[in-house]
Amino acid sequence: PRLKPQLFSLAHKTHCSTLIMAATNPQAVQKLVADLKMMAAYETAADWRETKAMDGAFAAMSWDDASVKAALPEYLASSGADRAKVDYAFNALIPRPPQDIDGRQAVMHTWLKARLFSYNKAFPFQFSPY
Repeated sequence: PRLKPQLFSLAHKTHCSTLIMAATNPQAVQKLVADLKMMAAYETAADWRETKAMDGAFAAMSWDDASVKAALPEYLASSGADRAKVDYAFNALIPRPPQDIDGRQAVMHTWLKARLFSYNKAFPFQFSPY
């Protein structure tokens, strides 16, 4: 069966955008998960007061990610709906506020929020109330 022109056009655009995304391979999920693992490792090490493990987890964050570096000042300057979406997503991933052990955990939280901000900017989050 032949596709209607409108459906063919939509299918073609969807397929092409998928190919473009696959070709660029941004690894968004892998980078987010890697940073979340380091947050969990840092928090666990902090609970046990293992300073070497804390240092290792902090150093293993994606501090060299250019897209997050670029998004950081934009996130810090943001307000309104975009900021609220990012904060909502972050709080769903990490529901606890940073502990008062040192300032590095708060820095890690801000870095993750900047990562989410860059993702929201490229592909706006859509949350369902259900």
